[in-house]
Amino acid sequence: MRDQNISLRATTALDLGPKWRLFRRIRAATIALALTGPMIVGFAPAASAVTCDRSTAPPTNSFPGKVIAASNFESGKLKGFKATTQGNGSVKVASTSSHSGACAAFLHATTANNSIAYMQAALPGKTTEVYADGWFNITKAGVAGNNVPFFRFFSSSERVIDLFRDNASGAVVLRVTAPNGTFSYTTLVPNAALGTWHHVAMHIVANGTATGVQVWYNEQSVHASKSVRIGAKSLTAVQLGAEHDTQMGDTYADDVIVKAIK
Repeated sequence: MRDQNISLRATTALDLGPKWRLFRRIRAATIALALTGPMIVGFAPAASAVTCDRSTAPPTNSFPGKVIAASNFESGKLKGFKATTQGNGSVKVASTSSHSGACAAFLHATTANNSIAYMQAALPGKTTEVYADGWFNITKAGVAGNNVPFFRFFSSSERVIDLFRDNASGAVVLRVTAPNGTFSYTTLVPNAALGTWHHVAMHIVANGTATGVQVWYNEQSVHASKSVRIGAKSLTAVQLGAEHDTQMGDTYADDVIVKAIK
């Protein structure tokens, strides 16, 4: 008799048709809403795209040479540069800070193992002379004993010359790799403030132990020498960011121009 009553109730519910089933679903949803709060239907919206100002003219300067890269990143792309990342490092176009227009390149790396973020402009074969010009805003430094790069110059896989902000002192320092692989350091500016845009330009003439190096910082000449000692007589790439891991830093770069002379 008990089983028959159950069967009768089930049959009665089914006989009520679609309206009853719809009522039950609405009632269940109402109870769930009261218990858990508003329901979100569908997928979460994707992150909004970066909005750049494509009307901003490309950067120019008066330095001689063939333009290898000249970008204000207003296209939303890292035009002229190849980005390399690893771990939680990232290189992208961002609109949270810029020197001109609305966008800039943003390089992010942490102290985590395998955190790498850099971008390179490849130079034509047998390039001996290079101008690198750009604006930098380092918003987060790394740990003492390390640094955040501005420009780095390579001959094949060897970094021969680079300019960086020292994390401990805040100074702008020129580092040169001697022919025997040892480093020499020259402090050029006592302090580069974080969170501020700085204009950096460098001119390198690779010629072994008679290499020429010029550096301008915020429109001032801060270094000029024709007797810098490196082991290379040609350059292959100009780099922004660090190619090795745990070199923490957040850097915006904008209006970057690289020119080469053979």
